[in-house]
Amino acid sequence: MLTRHLGVSRFGQYTTVLSLVAVVAAVTDAGMSNIGTREYAILREPERTEMMRNLLGLRVALTLGGTVLVSAIAFAAGYDEALLLGAVLASLGLVAIVVQHTLLIPLTADLRLGTLSVVDLGRQVLLVGGLVALALGGAGVFPLLAVTLLVNLVLIGPVLLVRGRLSAGLSLQPSAWPPLLRAAVTFSLASAVGVIYIYTVQILTSLVASHHQNGLFAVSFRVFVVAAGVPGIIVSGTLPLLSRAARDDRDRLAHALRRIFETSLIAGVGAALVISAGSGFIVSVIAGPRYAAAAPVLALQAVAIVATFVGAGWSFALLSLHLHRGLLIANAAALAVSIVLTTVLAGVDGARGAAVATIGGEVTLALGMFAALTRGRPQYRPPALVVAKVALAGAIGAALSLVPSMPSLARAVVALAVYAVAIVVTGALPHELRMALRSPLSRR
Repeated sequence: MLTRHLGVSRFGQYTTVLSLVAVVAAVTDAGMSNIGTREYAILREPERTEMMRNLLGLRVALTLGGTVLVSAIAFAAGYDEALLLGAVLASLGLVAIVVQHTLLIPLTADLRLGTLSVVDLGRQVLLVGGLVALALGGAGVFPLLAVTLLVNLVLIGPVLLVRGRLSAGLSLQPSAWPPLLRAAVTFSLASAVGVIYIYTVQILTSLVASHHQNGLFAVSFRVFVVAAGVPGIIVSGTLPLLSRAARDDRDRLAHALRRIFETSLIAGVGAALVISAGSGFIVSVIAGPRYAAAAPVLALQAVAIVATFVGAGWSFALLSLHLHRGLLIANAAALAVSIVLTTVLAGVDGARGAAVATIGGEVTLALGMFAALTRGRPQYRPPALVVAKVALAGAIGAALSLVPSMPSLARAVVALAVYAVAIVVTGALPHELRMALRSPLSRR
């Protein structure tokens, strides 16, 4: 509804503002949340509660500082009044988000993933409902950006009811922040750089390409960001287990990482096949005929999904092993590659050039994390045979997805079905997954 309501150029501007806000969220939310989860999983009371109170105070202070930074960038970029005010309010919405996520850390550490899913689903339902109502009412960019703040404020109440054992108190003691910053700064900076390089492609495309090309890429980019967020959400549930295994049992950690890699690789190739083969159908549903030229862009950008999926497990492995520096270097390399490729390719080939830049950044990040994890630690290397089996299955599925006479949706369904059969036939599916799939059938 937003793509149709705003139009190609305005939707590109809307997505660019959200990209700026996402950069602030990377520092104050993703990195700090993961550090908090790791420390909560290994600390005991009363150090645990004290750490969480100080973490909440630190994150709120950082987010408010980030809001000022986003406002300055939006002003310097010459955004009109609606975009500028919308960026400020969307940034303020991050304050409510960091409060929510900090209060929910105990549930993450206790693997109460069902409750977490309900809270997040509630947020999405309220946000989508607000966006739909505003779009139907003909609202401009400002209220569409500001609704994020309202939804996040509303959800603080329910989060307080399910927060578990954590005190809701906030401790604003700057003297207690340096130990947290020492533990978190490298990883949070790496997380920030990782998000910056992803969103840099969109931001730079808005500067070097036409408004129309920026709008086309924005559609593909939004689909990619949603799909790219899935592996991180899934693998984050294993962080408490990985942290404890890294501390107590490295053999268990190696086994878990192998299984996470195998599952992520299978899921990533499958997701890339579906998105690439079904790109025409996806764009027609999400954006409509005015964005038809975005379908080839999405089909190309889908290739990056494979690297995103396999890199998620390596990212949390590096966090568990406290290898923050390697994570930072990998993300910095991805940022550099993205900046160079986007500036050159998006300026020449618009949205398609930006899609190629995304592939370059994701592959660079995945290879960098793999090198940081396995250097001197061969036990964490994935089995080559599984990679070969998944590659074979993916090639078979991709070949069928290229049939030109087949409708886009049908190509996606056929490619996925053939790929799934090939995965089973080649024996690439991990043993635990095979057992998990057989158990429901046995019970029936």
